[in-house]
Amino acid sequence: MKKSFIVENIEKYFLGGLVGGVVWELNGSKATIAFSTETKDAVGELHFDLPLPEGQIGIYNTDSLLKLLNITDEDLNLELKADNTGLVNKLKISDNKFDLDYNLSDFTIIQEVPKVQETDYNFTFKINDEFSNGFLKAHNALEKIKDFTLNTVVNKLGVNVVEIILGERNQHSNKAKFTELAEFESPSDILPFSATVFREILSANKGTEGTVSVSNKGLAKIEFENKESKVKYFVVRQQ
Repeated sequence: MKKSFIVENIEKYFLGGLVGGVVWELNGSKATIAFSTETKDAVGELHFDLPLPEGQIGIYNTDSLLKLLNITDEDLNLELKADNTGLVNKLKISDNKFDLDYNLSDFTIIQEVPKVQETDYNFTFKINDEFSNGFLKAHNALEKIKDFTLNTVVNKLGVNVVEIILGERNQHSNKAKFTELAEFESPSDILPFSATVFREILSANKGTEGTVSVSNKGLAKIEFENKESKVKYFVVRQQ
C-alpha cells in the first residue's frame, strides 16, 4: 500500500482536526467512513480503496494514527490484529524498518454521525485548484476570519455567477470578493457558511475537481471524486 494515498484519504475526513473519532466500515476492498465535525456544522461520507478484511474498526484519535503513518516509508503494510477472544483491537502498520501498533477504539465512545435530510438545491458551481488557492490566500490575508458568504447574481455581461465574499458581515470590516460561473434559475439569498470548515475541505481535496450545490434553506453539498475515492460533505449555514 502507498502511505501517501492512505494519508490523503484520512485527511479528507479529519479536516485538520475538526473531526473527532470515526468508525471505518470495511468490505474487503473499500473503506466507508461517515464523519462529522465536533461542532456538528458539517457531516460527510468518504469511500476509498482499502484492501482490509470485512468488519468495523473504531478510530478514536485520528491525529495519533496520522503520526504513526508519517513515521513509515512510502510502501507499507496494514493488518488487523485480534486479541485472545477474537476481538480486533489493533491496526498493525509496518514497513521495512518499523513495526507499529495503533490501538483501536470501542465504538460506543465514538459520537454518532447526524443524518442529513437533503433538499432541492438552488445553485451549483465548480471548484478546482485555482479556486482553492484563491480562497486559501484570501482567508490567510484576512487573518482566518470565521465566516464567508455565497450568493448568486447576474453580472454586467449577463452571465450567471456566484459571489464568494470573505470577511465579517459588517460594512466596516476588510473583505475579499471573487466570482465563479454558476448554474441557477433565479438569484439566491445571501448565505453565510464557516470559512474554517470550507478551508479545510478545500485543503484536503487539492488536485481533485469538485462541485458545490447550495440550497437557500442553508445547506451546501460539496462533492469530490476520482478513480480511487469519493467524498461528499454537507455544511449547514451559520447564524
